[in-house]
Amino acid sequence: MLYCTKCYGVCPDATAKCPNCKSAQLRQVNDDDLVLLHRADQYTASLLEQQFQERGIVYRMDPFSGGRISYLYEGDVMPTDKQVLVRWGDYDAAKEISSQVKLQVEKERAVGDGEEYEEMPPKKRIVVQIVSVFFFILLIMLAVYGTDAIANWLKGLFG
Repeated sequence: MLYCTKCYGVCPDATAKCPNCKSAQLRQVNDDDLVLLHRADQYTASLLEQQFQERGIVYRMDPFSGGRISYLYEGDVMPTDKQVLVRWGDYDAAKEISSQVKLQVEKERAVGDGEEYEEMPPKKRIVVQIVSVFFFILLIMLAVYGTDAIANWLKGLFG
């Protein structure tokens, strides 16, 4: 297996460039190299940290810097997400722990607070965004015209 020193990914030996970041900085992976396990939200990362500490797995949590939020209602990537890096020698054990934690989190989220909600349909989402933009522009216009009126009133008092 080859190790990418730029994105901490692991790829097959026959690879010329990293499939994640297209870097050519590949070398043989060592047992002590920290490799990317996956991205995790803040809650899942804290559960993983507890499990890794209990089992003595070497890890590191870095802020997630890849990707960007490109859509207003996209909840997939959050600024608090973490990149979970584990020592290559502990990778298989960490992967097993990660799958157990994932099942636990899915069960917790399935139970939830008893509140059920539906995702907003795309057409309704667009209408909400348009109305929001309209009211934002209206608010800015009111602020500008109000400030202008106050400035003219003050000029009339002192001018």
